[in-house]
Amino acid sequence: KDVSDLVLPMGCTMHMDGSVLSSIVKIAFLFGIFDMPFTGVGTYAMAIAVAILSAFVLSGAPGGGLVGEMLIVSMFGFPAEAFPLIATLGFLFDPAATCLNAAGDTIASMMVTRLVEGKNWLEKKTVPGGRSEAPRV
Repeated sequence: KDVSDLVLPMGCTMHMDGSVLSSIVKIAFLFGIFDMPFTGVGTYAMAIAVAILSAFVLSGAPGGGLVGEMLIVSMFGFPAEAFPLIATLGFLFDPAATCLNAAGDTIASMMVTRLVEGKNWLEKKTVPGGRSEAPRV
């Protein structure tokens, strides 16, 4: 409980693996649509930096995904016609990205608990019969 009370709120704003992955897919899609070469270390580094920036900084803002998509279009010099394409992709990918973000937060909480409590942390928290020691709320 102590770990989840600390890790989950931090994960909601900082652990955006689904959002970063969907941003990378959007960037690669636009490079393919506009027949631009998606090669080179500089392009890859910029794509990763923009994806992390758009996911991490804009995660708490309502409609932040659209602002992140605008950032992608402007940073890579895509034409203005790219924004409706990437916005449509955003609306399609966002539910799956949110699911991955939430699952990643839970997994991160469980990994931190294992590091803090030890290997058999889950067995210590349950009693025979499968009931939890913690009172139900």
